Amino acid sequence: MTVAVIMVIVPAVLAARRAQPQRLEVNLAPHGSVVWERGQAPALAVLPRRGDGWYSLARRFCGTTGVVRRLRAANPKLRAPVRGLPVEVPLEILRGDLRLAAVRGVFPADRRTGLGWQHWPLDPFGGGEESWSWLAELFTGRAENAGLLRRANRAAGREAPPRAVPVLIPQRFLLTVFRRVPPVATATPPPTAEPTATPTPTVAIGPSPPPRKTPVPVARPAVGEGEGVPLSYGRDLEGQYAVYRLRPGEALYSAVVVRFTGQLHAAEVNATAAVIAKRSGIRDVTAIPIGYPVKIPADLLLPEYLPPGNPRRVAWERERKELGRFVEVVRAADLTGVHVILDAGHGGADSGASVAGVWESTYAYDLLCRVKHDLEQHTKATVWTTLKDEDRGYRVLDEDVLDQDRDQVLLTHPPYRLGDPTTGVHLRWYLANDIIRGLLSSGVPRSKIVFLSIHADSLHPSVRGAMAYVPSRYLRPKSFEVGRRVMREFREYRRHPRVRFSTKLKARTEASSRRLAERIIDAVRREGLEVHPYEPIRDSVLRGRRRWVPAVLRYSLAQNAVLIECCNLGNKKDRHLLLQRSWRERFARAVVGGVANTYANGS
Repeated sequence: MTVAVIMVIVPAVLAARRAQPQRLEVNLAPHGSVVWERGQAPALAVLPRRGDGWYSLARRFCGTTGVVRRLRAANPKLRAPVRGLPVEVPLEILRGDLRLAAVRGVFPADRRTGLGWQHWPLDPFGGGEESWSWLAELFTGRAENAGLLRRANRAAGREAPPRAVPVLIPQRFLLTVFRRVPPVATATPPPTAEPTATPTPTVAIGPSPPPRKTPVPVARPAVGEGEGVPLSYGRDLEGQYAVYRLRPGEALYSAVVVRFTGQLHAAEVNATAAVIAKRSGIRDVTAIPIGYPVKIPADLLLPEYLPPGNPRRVAWERERKELGRFVEVVRAADLTGVHVILDAGHGGADSGASVAGVWESTYAYDLLCRVKHDLEQHTKATVWTTLKDEDRGYRVLDEDVLDQDRDQVLLTHPPYRLGDPTTGVHLRWYLANDIIRGLLSSGVPRSKIVFLSIHADSLHPSVRGAMAYVPSRYLRPKSFEVGRRVMREFREYRRHPRVRFSTKLKARTEASSRRLAERIIDAVRREGLEVHPYEPIRDSVLRGRRRWVPAVLRYSLAQNAVLIECCNLGNKKDRHLLLQRSWRERFARAVVGGVANTYANGS
């Protein structure tokens, strides 16, 4: 999807080692993506601007020209920066704010404590890429501090930090940007709590945790109501938590992390699983007994899984109830008078998510062509598109595995060849909004304008099925304008450089978009296709603790705006289905059916 290009990060468990990747990427928009390859340290891949050289890149991303040699050495295949070709900037030479953002993106379990910075090594390839000297340079600015880190962590004999065991970078050695992060507070348990014993799995890897010297408070026997799932709640020395007991066939990743925290992307799922395992006394996540009480920190829970009366849950329930007032039901037989704007994620130089050689952009565009064809053949809707493949056009191909090229062009004035991903993302919604303004001025009601952006995500391998995103009214601005000089070249930007949203429009858009997304997801289910089992319709993307709305939805003037993730490229079964034209045709039919059902009845 546009907001993220993330390859599968291998979890710290034995089962996942069977499918170790050679490369992973973590989106760090708008700067670029953090790229991590087997045997190397991670780096921020950035796209040079016109006229950029090594010195200008060093100033912009590192804050100094003193690292030019390091920058050039990290890119041995480039004699000079070339517009459109990524340049890799090692994390350990990034300027402070980018270094912190990169660390938080790649290592979401890391946190600032009263003693310093607690780092959880991922070791995604099992090759010890996180050396002591690299950690020392990343967090303290000096590789020579590696010995100090070893001594601080009693790891003098270890060549590299062990996987899933936290490393402390003492506060006195931390770079200023990490010292400025507020420490995470530790909650104090209530004095009336009673002790309880916690069972421990019999199979273990790694060192045993030290025995507790302080009693652990017992969980209260309250029952959660989120999605009808039985949860009990309690508090221990680390604060509030919920308890879920694993059932036969359930795993920590899918049944707990994905389900109760909403995390989907590999890095966050793995890191959150490590946090929950540590909190629950689990030493081997591949051997958790049935019925084992898994403790989920309350601050990681989705609001619907918090206990009744919790302020965050009460606010969530109130917002859901209020949203119903803004639903506008419109009927249009055979989609007469309805205008559908179709967008396919990425394209051109930006292939989007890429797993096992399968490009998101190629198959998202194929789905666009199929949805367009079915809408035009079987309904009376008017179809618009944001981009076009110059060689293929909009032909529906009778092929399973498709040729992958970079011929997609955005249909702006003048056409944009999709070189820079950030420019391409912004031009999409400027183009779609220009179409919408034209329709509104010609008398088309806003309620009969639909914007659909089609994507394929790359998530944790345990996740399967279709999802849909709608724009949260609370995560959209009152107004916005892209401050990039290149945008002035395009008519769509020059006509209306600033977009504005009223509070009522944002609320009505979220309500109408959610109704449309529900119809589409229902149609996908009826077609017998896989749907994400937990919260398949979301109003924002969740990464760690941060939420945001994809740009094509965040700045869209459409009242019905939905971003569709057809499947998870990170899941082998989903990826295999995407390579079948029969599956893609069924999915396209389901999308068309969902749009038609939205306007077919008043329910």
